[in-house]
Amino acid sequence: MLQNLLKAICLLGTGQFRRVWNEVHVRLYRGAWAALWYCIMPSRRAGRPTPSGTFTRDTDHPVAFSSPDHIAPKGTAVNNSTHKKFVLHMDEKLHRELGPQTLRMMDLGCAGGQTIVDFMTLRWQGVGLEGSDFSLKHRRANWAQLANTHLFTCDITQPYQVKLNGQPTTFHLITAWEVLEHIATPDLEGVFRNISRHLAPGGYFIASTTETSDIHEGLELHQTRWTNPEWRAFVTKHFPDLEFVEEVGLKIYQFVRYNFLHPSFLLYRKRS
Repeated sequence: MLQNLLKAICLLGTGQFRRVWNEVHVRLYRGAWAALWYCIMPSRRAGRPTPSGTFTRDTDHPVAFSSPDHIAPKGTAVNNSTHKKFVLHMDEKLHRELGPQTLRMMDLGCAGGQTIVDFMTLRWQGVGLEGSDFSLKHRRANWAQLANTHLFTCDITQPYQVKLNGQPTTFHLITAWEVLEHIATPDLEGVFRNISRHLAPGGYFIASTTETSDIHEGLELHQTRWTNPEWRAFVTKHFPDLEFVEEVGLKIYQFVRYNFLHPSFLLYRKRS
């Protein structure tokens, strides 16, 4: 709290009034939806079957040992991001489009895993993959309860397969919040091959990216600092099975993570 207050004072001192207002507004907005969640969530999940089944993750690369985020943990060590508005909106949208079935979501770079937990509370099946084993080793956030059942370590640049009851499975929603810029450019095709293979027909892939630099302990964490048009050109060229969608009915501040200075979202749907 004190750190945020000091940051706000510094920003105001340099005339960045709009940025301070945005940050304050977002915190109030998230807080309001965190309260509304407890009013809306019970009726949403009522009547839905309790999901059953066991997830496993098959890979020869359980930890991204060469990733700067594993070598010098930052976000993976402290983040536990979610946004109740996003969860409720995508829950309503996908059930409307795909019908009354048990839906599945996967979050890449899941950190503490709260987004997965929120979808599971609405009786989705959820999986989170994290390249660093920091949260696993420290049993941080939701890893104490969900490690190796719903939260798994995995180098997402290498081949992996998530299975349900021993069989390869797909997901109706895959998210990646400020994760893709952490991937070295030559490894991006591997990341998207995994996404494409795990995304169900008609399902959505939603990601936020930033083109800013992030130096931590002398290491550049953001290895691919592309603009949104560059990301879109890459996906169009290499993954035509992913269809770009203009919007999913959300404003910038209603996504789980984003950069207000350089807002960039990748919104795709798997072609049927």
